[in-house]
This record gives sequence, C-alpha cells and structure tokens, in this order.
Amino acid sequence: MQASTFHHAARWGHQPGRDTVMKFHKQSTYPYPLDIVLKLFSDKDYFLEKYALTGAQHITLLDYHCDKNTSRITVSRDVSLEIPLPHFARKFLSDNVTLIQTDIWDLDNRTGRLDIKMKGSPAHVTCDMRLSEQSGQTLLDLDFDIEVNVPIVGQKIAALMARDLDKKFVRDDEKGKTVMARLASRHEAAKS
Repeated sequence: MQASTFHHAARWGHQPGRDTVMKFHKQSTYPYPLDIVLKLFSDKDYFLEKYALTGAQHITLLDYHCDKNTSRITVSRDVSLEIPLPHFARKFLSDNVTLIQTDIWDLDNRTGRLDIKMKGSPAHVTCDMRLSEQSGQTLLDLDFDIEVNVPIVGQKIAALMARDLDKKFVRDDEKGKTVMARLASRHEAAKS
C-alpha cells in the first residue's frame, strides 16, 4: 500500500475577486479495483462510519443522492483541530469546528469535487478528485485549494489550515481504509 504524500511546496495565488488561495496535492492508493472504490465513495455508510472512527462528533447526514451517473453526499460533523493554534490565529479559528462537507462524484468520468465549509471560519476548502486504476488497485489524486478571506494574515491562516488538513487527511485515509475493508465485500458480492 502506498503512503499518502503531502507536497509542502504549496502554490499561492490571489485570483481576481477572490481571497488568498493555497493549493496542494495529496494522493492515496486503495487495494481494490476502481469500480469498488467508486461504489464506496458513493456509499453514505462509508462516510458515516469513517467519520465516527476518526472521533468526529455530532455526525449528521444532510443530503444523499446517488443514481447511475452521479453521487452527492453532504455530512456535517464537529472536529477538533489537529494542530496547536498560535495566538494570532485564535481571532479567526477555534480549536473545535463544525465542518459541512459535500462529496460529489461524476461516476462516468471518475472525477469528483469536494467542498468543505467551516462554520465560523474564514477558510473554505475545495478539492478536485480523480480516480485511476493501476494493477488492480485504485489511485486517488486530490488537488486542494484552501481559500482564506482574511487581510494581511490570510497566507498564515491558509498554511495552518493546510497543516491541519494534512493531519486530518492521513487519519481519515487510514480510518477510511479500515471501513473500506469491511464494506468492500458488500459491493464485491453485489457485483457478482
């Protein structure tokens, strides 16, 4: 199993009409064929169980839709930040935050979009996702954008959020693989 990677060489940008944006890439490999992983990423139980294993609180399914072309899952959950907050950041972020995350997958193109809103935070995270198959395993590529609407210290806040997001990704990926191992057999049996 390939470890997740985090590229610290983040790219910064200021887009017209937008705020400070930090971009970075993550990658994970799953020991299942692409069609099984895609079914799991379209399964609300996968997300609800994964978030419970990560220690999230007040996990609530807000929206779920899945048909032959598209899946959309929106979940609200309370999480703690994984990093200590410097004094300057406490003005903009708290140690606990409510995340509202929507995962949308185009099942035909094997591409997805992740949208994370953080209640009470100036940060907004989006991510373009792509699945590909290599030797019977599935590779997930994620291209994150962290957008922060804070003058002067926006880049510092985005960098903190990226560090926190990296720690959450590693933990979520590990717990997701645990849930995936359990739920994959259900989807493999349905395939037969």
